[in-house]
Amino acid sequence: MRLEELVNKHYDKLNHSDLYIWKYIFNHKKDCCNLTIDELANRCNVSRTTILRFAQKLSLKGYSELKIYLKWESEDKEFNEKDYLKVVCNDITKFISDMQEKDFSSVCNLMYNAKRIFVYGTGAVQSSVAAELKRIFLSGQECIYNIQGEAEADMILNTISDEDLIFLISLTGESDHIKRLAKQFKLRNVPIISITKLKNNTLARLSDENLYINTSMHELGGGKTYESTTLFFTLAEMIFLKYSMYKNELEKEDKN
Repeated sequence: MRLEELVNKHYDKLNHSDLYIWKYIFNHKKDCCNLTIDELANRCNVSRTTILRFAQKLSLKGYSELKIYLKWESEDKEFNEKDYLKVVCNDITKFISDMQEKDFSSVCNLMYNAKRIFVYGTGAVQSSVAAELKRIFLSGQECIYNIQGEAEADMILNTISDEDLIFLISLTGESDHIKRLAKQFKLRNVPIISITKLKNNTLARLSDENLYINTSMHELGGGKTYESTTLFFTLAEMIFLKYSMYKNELEKEDKN
């Protein structure tokens, strides 16, 4: 689990000082790899105890473990700057490996117990991912309702209940519409599974379960940039495969 995931997971535990520390670390990851706890505390104008408590709030044993995470992520960044083609390929390979090991039981449990499952994606890519998720599950004779467009999403608010489940797919998790929708679903006690890129975001904090992808922004020359979002589609297939395995295991247990 990366630091961004830990911050999202434990966000409610963090106070103003913790968030300031995280903001500094996020913007200076490479520098922070080589800082002692006292040096980081001095740069953030807090005590070394506050730094230690911040690490512990993220479920880390202490500052040493926090630095290990920073070193891993700094090494990833250095690699990213060398060759964006290698980075994209590496991201795909690493993502698939991580998903193989990731425990999807809580996500699958929400899906299995839902009366109906909805999916809504904001933006062109995310809408395509929502459509793909619906298509994949249909091949397994499972129905997922794909909400298309903001108007339809608003209409669903009148019919959805706490017995249902919704996947919300957003690149940043920060658009005004997706945040408003998530808050409305939360008020209705509708379970939410968010799918976003790996960063601290409002949608993830409002959701019951979070799934992330890594996206990499690359300079192509001539002022052009490219952000790879292929992993959204890979994740959709992983959700289907993990859920199919989950159901098969339950059926085996019932037979026994």
